[in-house]
Amino acid sequence: MNTQLEPPRVPPLSAAERARLRNQVMDRARPAEHRPSRRMIAPVVAVGAVAAAVAGTLVITNRPPADPGVAGSATAATPTRTGLEVVPNAEATAAFAKSCEPRMHVKLDRPLTVAWARRVPGANPGKTEILMIVKGSGTSGIASCVAPDGGGGWERDPSPRWSQLPTRKEGLAGLTSGSSSASTPKPASRMWTLYRARPEVARIEARLVWKGTVGPWQRGYVDSGYAYADSRMNVEVPASTVRQEVRAYDAQGRLLPIEPK
Repeated sequence: MNTQLEPPRVPPLSAAERARLRNQVMDRARPAEHRPSRRMIAPVVAVGAVAAAVAGTLVITNRPPADPGVAGSATAATPTRTGLEVVPNAEATAAFAKSCEPRMHVKLDRPLTVAWARRVPGANPGKTEILMIVKGSGTSGIASCVAPDGGGGWERDPSPRWSQLPTRKEGLAGLTSGSSSASTPKPASRMWTLYRARPEVARIEARLVWKGTVGPWQRGYVDSGYAYADSRMNVEVPASTVRQEVRAYDAQGRLLPIEPK
């Protein structure tokens, strides 16, 4: 048994060991006021990254479709109107009997069936018109008309395009259209077209093209299996020489490869 009261002798520390112990003591003795600032860097950077991502998404989703041939900006940044105001059947049939039948010199057998009737933008700003498709009883045919003062058409033996969907390749099938141009009070040209639309068509845009003049892409309307395009530009051009180009998108905003007829 060891009866010595003193602890065993410890060998003296080398210079390197003394330096290491001194550094450890000094590190623990330093104030820690800068440590929280280093921990706050990560949250600040993370918030900045989220803000940049949101801003980038907004810019991308509101950017008009790239098209170097457009002589004007598209209206893709404005709120989308997906439908038109529905015109009640009673109002549509009354307008048809009052303003359409006399001008078209046709009398459809009663009762009338309204296949589609909507309030569309008029020729003059702030005004509206009624665009309708009306079917007569029996074999009296089908008619389309713009009331109160627009054009109209009638088919005693309606073609299949009135009742059948266009093919997937076509995407849209033109049913009826109209055009106008004016020099006063300001030069203006307009062309509208009502299409039968396939279910995958969620949005359309249209523009006017005339020789070297190209109008801006303007949003149309997709409503209950039909699509309505109304293209205008502040140039007077002969209605017989202007044409309307249309393009369609699906619900995800992808451009559809269509060949409207």
